[in-house]
Amino acid sequence: MRVRCVLSVAILGCVACVPAFADFRAEFAVVKGSQKAEGPGMSRLELGDGKMRMDADNVSMLMDAGTGKMTVLMHDKHQYMDMQKIVETASAAMATANAALANLPPEQRAMIEQRMGGKIPGVGAKTDVSITPTGTRERVGKFDCEVYRSQINGEHIEDVCLANVADAGISGADQATLRRAFDQMKAMTDKMSNGMFHSPLRTMPTDKFPVRMTRYDDGKPVQVVELKSLTTGGVPASDFAIPAGYTEADVGSMRRR
Repeated sequence: MRVRCVLSVAILGCVACVPAFADFRAEFAVVKGSQKAEGPGMSRLELGDGKMRMDADNVSMLMDAGTGKMTVLMHDKHQYMDMQKIVETASAAMATANAALANLPPEQRAMIEQRMGGKIPGVGAKTDVSITPTGTRERVGKFDCEVYRSQINGEHIEDVCLANVADAGISGADQATLRRAFDQMKAMTDKMSNGMFHSPLRTMPTDKFPVRMTRYDDGKPVQVVELKSLTTGGVPASDFAIPAGYTEADVGSMRRR
């Protein structure tokens, strides 16, 4: 199965009655390619009150960097996922599968590997993910940025042009929120995959901010997402909460699958 997505997670926090406002919002837009055909590109990033929100199409990923509580909102279904439950379920399932597969006779294991088109995920097969600077510098809008290349098992997946966070006007407190959120996302990804997948966030510079993201397929650029606007303040605290009427997705059905 081809691994290909920008890993992002969201956090859920309780909403207080007292109004509060996010300190920073960045809006992004697809400038080349199709949102539907090529998959969702990031459309929004918000930071404030120790929380982070990332949007892509109909999905919002929220994180409370203080508590580590994470949630994913699926707006088209009016549902949300508690990521702690998802991680625990995935980790337990992977460990159980590993134990069962490791005890198979060699010929049975070889047959399963052949049907799956290669190594059995999580059993001796690790996904090698890297983000490395290319040395290329570009200018996107008013920002100077450096291009970093993302690869999965050696395949060129994405180029991200990163500017300095200070140039984007992100406050020191929000920079700290971003760093803590990335650390928590690293830990979550490692636990969920039971060591099969190494998060690219480990090599992502924490003092950088994306202003252009170019997605590749078979070595050709198929989608470009660019930063369109930056604002500070004026974003309601409700942006970091589960909307009224949303129900929790059934983690049990995911476990059965």
